[in-house]
Amino acid sequence: MATRRSKMEGQAESLANISRTRRAQLVAEFEGELGIDHKARARQAYEEKRWRIIKTIIVWTIAVMFFAIACQKLWLMGQNVDRPFSDLNPTHDLFGE
Repeated sequence: MATRRSKMEGQAESLANISRTRRAQLVAEFEGELGIDHKARARQAYEEKRWRIIKTIIVWTIAVMFFAIACQKLWLMGQNVDRPFSDLNPTHDLFGE
């Protein structure tokens, strides 16, 4: 005996068989009818991604600068001792007298 399929299963299969481009076209038409602007949404997504990249670059630049300053301070502290690790005084060397 043949089993009956529900209409929902038939619709799901038909949607699954639609190509990505056609699905995107249908979504664009539907959103166009709703008044959603694709160019504005794409531009907003681009600006968000761009701002995230800029923030990442700023944070990494600051982190590298602090690391370079710390390395240079440690190197200078090491140059000022007669015997290595004999008279290190980090608070004096970092903040002066």
